[in-house]
Amino acid sequence: MLFATTILSAVAAGFMAQLVDGSLGMGFGTITMTFLLGLGIAPAVASASVNVATIATGAVSAVSHHRLQNVHWPTTLKLGIPGAVGGFAGAWALASLTRLDAATPVTSAILIALGAVIVWRFVKGSGAGHGPIRSGFAMPTGLVGGFLAAVGGGGWGPVTMPITLTTSRLEPHRVVGSVSTAQVFASTAAVIGFWLAVPETLTVLWPLVVGMAVGGMAAAPLAAWLTRKIPTAKLGSTIGMLVVALNLRTLLGNFSVPWPVVTALHLALAAVWALVLVGPRRRAAAEAERVGAEPVEAEA
Repeated sequence: MLFATTILSAVAAGFMAQLVDGSLGMGFGTITMTFLLGLGIAPAVASASVNVATIATGAVSAVSHHRLQNVHWPTTLKLGIPGAVGGFAGAWALASLTRLDAATPVTSAILIALGAVIVWRFVKGSGAGHGPIRSGFAMPTGLVGGFLAAVGGGGWGPVTMPITLTTSRLEPHRVVGSVSTAQVFASTAAVIGFWLAVPETLTVLWPLVVGMAVGGMAAAPLAAWLTRKIPTAKLGSTIGMLVVALNLRTLLGNFSVPWPVVTALHLALAAVWALVLVGPRRRAAAEAERVGAEPVEAEA
């Protein structure tokens, strides 16, 4: 009974994680890694299991995003190929881990700042899609994202999404589709790296992997569709707020901040997010009212 409940929990975790990840470009690794670590599973085993599940969910997500024209393939390849190199290297590093988290607070602080920039840009109405598409930052972004995804199980989206969204000039739904598709490269390489690095001691938790994969694959088409339906300003600002929230959690965790303070900060962040979502609607209503109030020239 307990085993069946755990498998069902894995399916639910995979579904919710992919629903968030497939529509916002991040979250699958973070949510499922948290789920597995909460069960007392060792980090290397948990990360390998998450990356195996990510291959299955990512493949379905990639097909779904491609069919909906959410993927910009040049950006995807420039993210994915270096991401594979980073994922392979990260797997080997985690397998022989002594300490790799010294730079975590700095990385989290930088990503929080990037998330805030994304929110500001979309709230001000200058988010993406202006000017020629740029991909100069894609290769180093993919390399770092792939490495962190292998080491932490959930570093791909929180790294690649904010950087790609702020530098590429792609529309948010195309950034989500491109990042989600490129993740398949990084996760596949990470799994190969784990299996080559520790072939005798590493165990992938197949029942939980299958559960998370089934839930994730079921959610992938819906998530890709949601990406196209969410208005650009709201999608972009929500991605920015999610980047801030995920990295704020990581940053505070490195300094043993009391849970009431952490809770209060996240509630404040949720309140700001609600105001950000309402902002575009209020501006549109004010603009409509202004246009409607403009004087009409009298007929002769």
